[in-house]
Amino acid sequence: MNFFRSQTMGYYKLIIPRESAWNVMNELAELDCIHFVDYDPTLPMINRPFANYIKRCDDLLVKIQLIEHEMKKYQKKITHCKDVNLLIKNFKQLIKERSKASHTYLDEIENDIEKKHQQLIEQSTNMENLHERRNKLIEHKSVLLKGEALLGQSFFQPANYVAEGYVNLQGKELDDIKVLQGSVKFNYLVGVINKEDQIRFKRIIFRITKGNAWMNTMDIESDQIVDTKNDDAKIIKSVFVVVYPGGGGSNIITNKLNKICESFQVAKYTFPENNMIFQEKLRQIETELVETRNLLEMTKNQVEAYLDDFQRIYQNSNCSQIEELKLFLVKEKYLYTQLNYLRVQGSVLYGSIWLPHGADIKVDQALREVQTSYEGLPTGQLQISPPEGTRPPPTFFETNQVTWGFQEIVNTYGMPRYKEINPGLFTVMTFPFLFGVMFADIGHGFCLLLLGLYLCVFNKDIKESDSILKHALIVRHMLLMMGVWAFYNGWIYNDFMSVPINLFGSCYYQDDEGDETIWARKEDCVYPFGIDPVWLCVPNELTFMNSYKMKLAVIIGVIHMMFGIILKGVNAIYFKNWVDFIFEFIPQIIFFTCTFGYMDFLILYKWSENWDNRTQDAPSIITLMINMILSPGNVDQPLWGTKEDSSEGQVQTAMLLIALICVPIILLPKPLILNCENKKKHAHEQSNLTDNMNKDLYQKINEESEGTQENSQLQAESSGGGHHEEFGDIFVHQVIETIEFVLGSISNTASYLRLWALSLAHGQLAEVFFQMCLNGGISTGGFVGAIRLLIGYAIFSLVTFGVLMMMDVMECFLHALRLHWVEFQNKFFKADGYAFEKCSYAKVMQDNAAPKEE
Repeated sequence: MNFFRSQTMGYYKLIIPRESAWNVMNELAELDCIHFVDYDPTLPMINRPFANYIKRCDDLLVKIQLIEHEMKKYQKKITHCKDVNLLIKNFKQLIKERSKASHTYLDEIENDIEKKHQQLIEQSTNMENLHERRNKLIEHKSVLLKGEALLGQSFFQPANYVAEGYVNLQGKELDDIKVLQGSVKFNYLVGVINKEDQIRFKRIIFRITKGNAWMNTMDIESDQIVDTKNDDAKIIKSVFVVVYPGGGGSNIITNKLNKICESFQVAKYTFPENNMIFQEKLRQIETELVETRNLLEMTKNQVEAYLDDFQRIYQNSNCSQIEELKLFLVKEKYLYTQLNYLRVQGSVLYGSIWLPHGADIKVDQALREVQTSYEGLPTGQLQISPPEGTRPPPTFFETNQVTWGFQEIVNTYGMPRYKEINPGLFTVMTFPFLFGVMFADIGHGFCLLLLGLYLCVFNKDIKESDSILKHALIVRHMLLMMGVWAFYNGWIYNDFMSVPINLFGSCYYQDDEGDETIWARKEDCVYPFGIDPVWLCVPNELTFMNSYKMKLAVIIGVIHMMFGIILKGVNAIYFKNWVDFIFEFIPQIIFFTCTFGYMDFLILYKWSENWDNRTQDAPSIITLMINMILSPGNVDQPLWGTKEDSSEGQVQTAMLLIALICVPIILLPKPLILNCENKKKHAHEQSNLTDNMNKDLYQKINEESEGTQENSQLQAESSGGGHHEEFGDIFVHQVIETIEFVLGSISNTASYLRLWALSLAHGQLAEVFFQMCLNGGISTGGFVGAIRLLIGYAIFSLVTFGVLMMMDVMECFLHALRLHWVEFQNKFFKADGYAFEKCSYAKVMQDNAAPKEE
């Protein structure tokens, strides 16, 4: 079972001649079954032999991104690749048909992209320059037209200078200022400023001149000026005119105003001295604008012609050329990245790989395919080898569309060890169930079930659409199973949006005794399925449901954790770790059974008893468990028998003694045994260190240059292992493990009470929404009740969707996640493995073929 335990891995040596390295790696990367072992993880990629090729691919990918940006700006649609395997076959066929060496195709691609990119950059630069020129002309034209409207014809006439001094222009209109022309000489400042800076500019002008200036603005039409640095977005600018008294260019106010304009990056213009020059300048600007617009149109057509070539889908391709080029570069970069994991010595590349059981046959076939397809090229060699170092093999599970999401839940916490039991197999079943216990509701669970069914049935249509549900397709089976269990547990609790459903008829009937009405149970009547609906209509409903759900949560939690402890024992048997099996698993399962397993037994036994007419004799389970610790053997209110002849006290005393004996068994024997084994192992390694080296083909190639280094590494590993496994370290670790297990048993059991708490919260929220939104309209009746019901139903639907179907689903999901990560998996799961990273063109290309979300 490849999903119960990880696939069996084989360690191999791969030797590739350098002249055929590209061809061999190209074949191997299509197999999706090889994990390359990095010969030196500490060596930076930039210092490796094929780093230059990777840098070239990165540079070309940057240029491709710039071209894609231009295509998006010009609204050119890019057809993304939907079948990368077909594209890989096209690349392979294209390279085979060439008469040149396979790896030189990158050179051709590089030259082609460089040439087209340079042409596009030149045209884009011309476009930006033309836009800048057009913006300047529009601004100048607007200054002339708006300035004339603001200043009027009188400012074309030269002013008679009489005196120069301070003139308060604050609050004066332009006509009042014209009257002063005969006594004071006025200067003006005309320019263009961004509209968003206009208010700040006015304030600073006022403060600097102390009100001794007149300023007015007029907006330029918003669709005329474009921002060339922001994808040709429209810019709103304004023409401003500042009139202030003074003579000459060295005036203090003039200098201050010029500095303000520089700080705001304002474009300043000069106003013509007379009307004749004004009209001549206007005609000149208009002529230049027409020429600039024509040049812009021509340049734009040339740019679109370049981009149309990148947009085109060529024969035997399923995507645009720009996408095809990008994926080829991604493929090449990935190929050279994998080659960098191999050591280069002379004309040979060699390294280590992990292969799943049976994959060596596929690799041998691929190596023979290289020799057949490319005549004259030597192929690689594959040789099985014992693993080097102390690192275990990688972990690899085969997943499908159903199991992928649940395995990701496990992997997010940690990767299972090699051949360790995979929690993902059980998570497929237990995760939706625990979610359903917390989200139990017939109506809400059915809505979630319908969503899962819809995503599963119409997944192809949704995948090809732009629906927001497309992002939920990857977990559609998980949503379906969560909906099934929420729907099922809703029937167990008999809860339909806080309303009970009476399907089989209640086992209780109302019996009037005097002035008091009581509920009596029919003789030998048992409600067939779920909770009798009468319990949801009586005053002590909350008390009953609290007790029921709390005890049910404890039972589920104890069973779940005991199953995790059993899996620990199964792991110990598989790895033949008899110390863990005898001195950890056995005492742990006995301890847990004698404490919390006994508590579950008490709950089930109490449920099985008929307490009619003697409810006062029913003991409290919590009281029994507390007295079991504080007062062993003393049972004031026994669950079975009478106080005088009940054996319950003896049973509790025996359970407590067995549990206490288990604690030192967990704590002491294992560190003592491991310490003895480590001493023997260390002495044996010291005496036989030089006799345990096997020289295979890989070691012969590496013997002269790397032999000394490997021997020193082996010695460091052997000596380092003894140092890190001193008795003190082992004992402290075991003390921590023991304390964590004993105290964790209590806290973990209490943690499962979240199953009760969230289920209770869900039911109470649904009841509050029903009472506040719908119950009033139903109770009122008539026309007013119908109006209240109509309004209340709209509010009820919104709050139910927002609070219960969105927030509560996420809350229950996170709590179910925590129960698996902390309470269940820590009983057996080490989570210190590492994933099998298969060398796969299809995976890396598929990851880059999907369009990026904006």
